[in-house]
Amino acid sequence: MAIKKVKNGWHVDVRPNGVGGKRVRKTLPSQAKAKRFESYVLGQAAIGEPYEPKKRDKRRLKDLIQLWYNYHGISLKDGNRRYSQLNALADMMGNPLATTITPADATQLRQKRLEAGITPNTVNHDQAHLRAVFNKLIKLDEWSDGNPFAKVQPLRLNEKELSYLTPEDISALFKALDESNNPDVRLITHLCLVTGARWSEAQYLRAEMLRNGRVTFTGTKNGRNRTIPLPQELYQALLAHGPRIGRLFPNPAYKAFSTAILKAGITLPTGQRTHVLRHTFASHFMMNGGDVLTLQKILGHQTISMTMRYAHLSPDHLADAIKYAPKITVDKKWTQEEFQEEKTGISDIKKGT
Repeated sequence: MAIKKVKNGWHVDVRPNGVGGKRVRKTLPSQAKAKRFESYVLGQAAIGEPYEPKKRDKRRLKDLIQLWYNYHGISLKDGNRRYSQLNALADMMGNPLATTITPADATQLRQKRLEAGITPNTVNHDQAHLRAVFNKLIKLDEWSDGNPFAKVQPLRLNEKELSYLTPEDISALFKALDESNNPDVRLITHLCLVTGARWSEAQYLRAEMLRNGRVTFTGTKNGRNRTIPLPQELYQALLAHGPRIGRLFPNPAYKAFSTAILKAGITLPTGQRTHVLRHTFASHFMMNGGDVLTLQKILGHQTISMTMRYAHLSPDHLADAIKYAPKITVDKKWTQEEFQEEKTGISDIKKGT
């Protein structure tokens, strides 16, 4: 072991693991730096940690995406779609070296997507999926350079009011469905409205899942099965509709449902065409006095926060605001005519008449 003065600085020559061990040599500009380097190498060797400079990671973003897919994405229901989407995002970024990606790069990608007309909600999902790639690889000890997408906060989104069908809307819808040539669309719609099922869960329901007055939905979005009791009339109609084994509704019915919605004169926000049935069940459940925890189980939400979107429809929601608010005495009880006269008088004063 030695530190020697050489022509271009101070040269460290050390064997941290003894005479038979690997030789480490390096030239530094000052004696102090040379001594620190020597101490570092010996210290790392003493605790069994690597002391050699870390090799530069030359993997690019798409290499990490491929690794993520091999280890995790392949097991996801939407893994193939997510994999394609992630690769498209990597191409938008120019498929950079993963070690060179910064939070600023992540922000620039987000801005580029927004300028291309992509909705803020979709952009947030893009960022979340890229962030998940790094998080998963860090957890698997396949990445150690941090997550450049973790420091980018998601865009704030205005909470959207979930639309639902009124009793009048439901009557108009079923009148239009009765005129449809599709043999499955009416029962699928009925099933969604009384169970809160997603359209795909009802469309692909198998006859074996109807037992003892109940329906069991399998292959759900979160992978959890849900069993829900059915009105006896609907249960019998479903039993009589299809075979005992196999798909109960073999005919695609989405287009027929969309046609009926338009025919019934029902206007819905973008993206809520079939999901409105699930929203309608949840909304009426709460308006009729249902319990939000029970609703969570019926809908199959993993977190209560998703179900709480419907809580404000409960008759008792925030009723304590009236009960415990300051009590103020109103001096005069106004009739509608008196209120209108007073309003007109104030308006005349402002005009100077």
